[in-house]
Amino acid sequence: MTLAVLNINDVGVQVAVKDDLIRTSPGYALLDEHQLLTGEEASQKVRLLPRWTNNRFWSQLNTQPLPNRTGQVRHHADLAFAHLEALWLPIKQEVNQVIFCVPGYYSAENLGLLLGMAKECGLPVTGVVDQSLVAASNLPLAPTVLHLDIQLHHITLTRLSNQDLLVRKSTKTVTEIGLATLWERWANIIASQFIQATRFDPMHDASSEQQMFDQLPDWIGKLDPRGMNRFELNLETGKQSINVSRDTLLTACTPLYPQIVQMIRQEISDGTPASLLVSHHFAGFPGLHDSLSLIKNLELVYLSESKSVDSARERQDEITRTQGEMSHILQLSVGTIVTEDATEKGIQNSTPKTDRQAPSHLLWQHQATPIGRSFKLGRDFSSGARPELNNPACTLYLRNNELLMECHDREAVRINGEKPDHLMSLHLGDELTDASRTQTLILIRVPADG
Repeated sequence: MTLAVLNINDVGVQVAVKDDLIRTSPGYALLDEHQLLTGEEASQKVRLLPRWTNNRFWSQLNTQPLPNRTGQVRHHADLAFAHLEALWLPIKQEVNQVIFCVPGYYSAENLGLLLGMAKECGLPVTGVVDQSLVAASNLPLAPTVLHLDIQLHHITLTRLSNQDLLVRKSTKTVTEIGLATLWERWANIIASQFIQATRFDPMHDASSEQQMFDQLPDWIGKLDPRGMNRFELNLETGKQSINVSRDTLLTACTPLYPQIVQMIRQEISDGTPASLLVSHHFAGFPGLHDSLSLIKNLELVYLSESKSVDSARERQDEITRTQGEMSHILQLSVGTIVTEDATEKGIQNSTPKTDRQAPSHLLWQHQATPIGRSFKLGRDFSSGARPELNNPACTLYLRNNELLMECHDREAVRINGEKPDHLMSLHLGDELTDASRTQTLILIRVPADG
């Protein structure tokens, strides 16, 4: 049985087949005369063909008539159906099971429309799970868990309870400002910098404006927080480039941070420790980590790009457990880890391993770096084990006296010379080697009084 996972977020609908995230398609639609384009095709022509565009159909999934409706597009459900069909057709021949990861703000009406569209497209949907819930699964977290996510038009905060079960409790909108607005703000900042430095205005020409917006998401995600960041446009007349400081970009998003901090504080007002899962869509946001770090008793956990789809695949049996009936999964068991042997038998093993002590440190040359409760390991081991929040090779964390590794990039690290599984147990003496294959970290245990 070949499984596909579709993770619905209009910033980019993720499509994963088997173990691979094969596509991330933005929630854009564009009508060019009689041709309806969706996803990547639409987003790459928005500035070139701005006559009829829409990027709200996933966040406002309904059948209310559009003011600018046409014979081809009557409402948002028509656009969502066209996008869903475009995502499904390339994989339909190899997939016979589909799981949807859906945002917490989706109502029963939204879910009904989604499943109706899926049925019409021919998707063999076997499970629907809450996005924040599945993102939090298989992680060592506090009893109170919050998930901060951003879409094109709003920021959401979801609360989960992590007791005997992991349960989705509520989803609230922090602000109606999302990435669509922030990209516009950042683009205007960059354009102003171009004008000041070179007298060239990238907004004056549709092709250079489109190129700037095409580059922005990846460029923001890889910002150097310590200094200047180079933004370059390749034009027919030659290259144009400028250096943009982090502090300049900070002005676009700082008004949002007090709203985010205030809502988080309201959710943990009793002062008990909590874990905050931060979506990968916030990668590169200048100043966000500093603002979140001001909140007391809050553990920050930065999610990898593929966390939701990977966890949905690992928890497939639990998500699709109801036979002959479609359930919207709002709770999952705590502490279930899929082992290699259990996977072969089609079952899950949740028994903790207590027959050995877990490693506590990463040893490089003569330096021993503590792993602690959770450690996001950077990709370069040339100066030892260094934490990396935005783009780690893997995350190490303790659960039930067992050290687990969640691998974010199987090419970035080797375990004892072999490619790692996405989720695996590590033991004393195991060796982690970086992509250069020249630097090695050894897992050791240092006594608490040592």
